[in-house]
Amino acid sequence: MSEKWAMITGATSGIGLATARQLSYEGYQLILLGRREDRLALLKAELHGLHPHQRVETWAVDLKDHASLKACFAKSQEWVGRVEVLINSAGLARGLEPLHKGQTEDWDDMIDTNVKSLLWVTRLVLPGMVARNFGHVINIGSVAGRWVYPN
Repeated sequence: MSEKWAMITGATSGIGLATARQLSYEGYQLILLGRREDRLALLKAELHGLHPHQRVETWAVDLKDHASLKACFAKSQEWVGRVEVLINSAGLARGLEPLHKGQTEDWDDMIDTNVKSLLWVTRLVLPGMVARNFGHVINIGSVAGRWVYPN
């Protein structure tokens, strides 16, 4: 049986964390991305404790930092080229003020993380999927895309 590989962004909390645990249980080799190195280390130790022969690679990277993101991909092409499932789960919410009082820096942070980073990661993973003519990209969206927060 060949190895199955998955990459998950936002793997240190919420849906990304739950997905990492589930795919580990299902036997996937994992590449887990998140900003918090300490949480990634804890998750890696947890998954290795449950499945000692499973490969779990962790990348502590801010997805908005495209140079660091590209560097992670460049040094790990052996694994990235095998990714069959990409789950874009990273996201954040900033600025809950009324629009006319909103901070434009918050808007930039959200767009850069929730939209542009998803595009960057997908663009870097897709060549392997296209070469194999196989793969799945799953984009997790916020409930905020359907329901407006107060203010």
